[in-house]
Amino acid sequence: MRLEEMHNKIKEMYGEFPRVLVGCPTNVRKEYIFERYAERLKNLTYPNYEIVLADNSRLDDFKNKIESNGIKCLKTGWYEGSRARICEARNAIRNYFLENKFDFYLSVEADVIPPEDIIEKLLIWNKDIVGGWYYIGNPGISRPCIASEWKEIGGEKEAQAPPAQVLMARNRLMKVFLGSMGIMMIKRKVLEDIKFKVYEKLHHHDDTWFFFDAESKGYEVWIDTDLLIPHFQQYDQWKGDIK
Repeated sequence: MRLEEMHNKIKEMYGEFPRVLVGCPTNVRKEYIFERYAERLKNLTYPNYEIVLADNSRLDDFKNKIESNGIKCLKTGWYEGSRARICEARNAIRNYFLENKFDFYLSVEADVIPPEDIIEKLLIWNKDIVGGWYYIGNPGISRPCIASEWKEIGGEKEAQAPPAQVLMARNRLMKVFLGSMGIMMIKRKVLEDIKFKVYEKLHHHDDTWFFFDAESKGYEVWIDTDLLIPHFQQYDQWKGDIK
């Protein structure tokens, strides 16, 4: 669908262009891709969006660099483990979203480069939660960052990766239990209902618990399987940093 057609469809569906907040938690460890990431976010084709990042680096240097590129940046706490850092930063963005009356939040992680029309492509589905997808993990064992079911393991309900390629080949729009915050559009009512969290004794990050809570509260999660997003992950930089 051409851009003009998508814009017409969005106005027909929503009556106007909904206000979209775009951003994610970030850290100086993502500085290697920041210029390219910032350029893409600032050149999205959607006419009604704002960018905000939340920097959880130990020092303020990276926040200053982000702001010097004309992007609003919140500063959140430094913790030794990434789980607490990311969760606090994501909740800071959530608070900004709610306080400033946005309609949708598009989470775009700091090491993915979406297409310029990503907002339009996700809004036209008109879902509570809908995203694209990408590969994650050590390059030798990378897999789609998608899980199609929850499975009981040792008394704990945990997301499991499906034979994703088979399911994705059959479905343009695929219902899943877990997608990825890397590229995910979320309606306001969902973020009003769900606050990001982690549990000290469990290794999962806040994005996993978000999808767990979404299922519990009856929100469906969808993936547009046509939207394979480039993911420039530096796996080794996070090794041992999942407390």
